[in-house]
Amino acid sequence: MASGYPPQNYQPPPPMGYAPAPQNFKNEVPPPYSVPPPQPQPGYGYAPAAPVPQQQSSNNVVVVNSQPTPAIVTTIRPVGDHFLTLSIVLTIVCFICGAWHALLCTIPAIIFSTMARDAEARGDMDSAQTNSRLSLGCNIGGIVSNVAGIVILIIVIAIEVSAASSAASSYYSYCYYYYSYTYDSYRYYCYK
Repeated sequence: MASGYPPQNYQPPPPMGYAPAPQNFKNEVPPPYSVPPPQPQPGYGYAPAAPVPQQQSSNNVVVVNSQPTPAIVTTIRPVGDHFLTLSIVLTIVCFICGAWHALLCTIPAIIFSTMARDAEARGDMDSAQTNSRLSLGCNIGGIVSNVAGIVILIIVIAIEVSAASSAASSYYSYCYYYYSYTYDSYRYYCYK
C-alpha cells in the first residue's frame, strides 16, 4: 500500500464476550442479595415515604425493583380571624353594659365567624367568605342595637330627672289659701 501515509501500528480490538472461566472454577449458586432502598437526599424539604420493593426471583437471582415516589407538597396557610375577636369583644361589652338585646346579634356573629374559620381551614373559600360577611353583618347589628339601647336609656333617664326636678320645684313653691270676697269662697293659689 503505497498511499503516502506512514505505516500505522494497528491492533485489532479484543474479542467480544467474557474471558474463559479459570481451570479451578466450581459451578456453585451465589447467595441471594437485596439492595437497600435509596436514602432521601437532603435539601429537598420532605422525607419521601419508604418505597416498597417488589421482589422478582428466579432460581438464583433476586431482582429488586423500586419506583420513584412523587414529591408531596403541602402548603399551610394561616387561618384568618373572620371578625371573631370583634364578636367576642362586642359580646363582653353588651353583657357589661346591660344591653341584653344586642346579645341576639353578637352570639350568632361568634357562631358565623367560627364557621368561617372552619370553612377556610377545609379550603372552602366561598363558604368562608359568606360566613365572614354574615358575622360582620351581625356585629354591625349588635353595635347599632347597643348604641340605640344606650341612647334610649339616656333619654329615659333625662326625662325622669326632668320630671323629678319639676316635681321637686312644685313641692317647694309657695301656696296659700285665701278668702275671695268677690266669689264669697276660699281659694287656693300657688306661686311657681
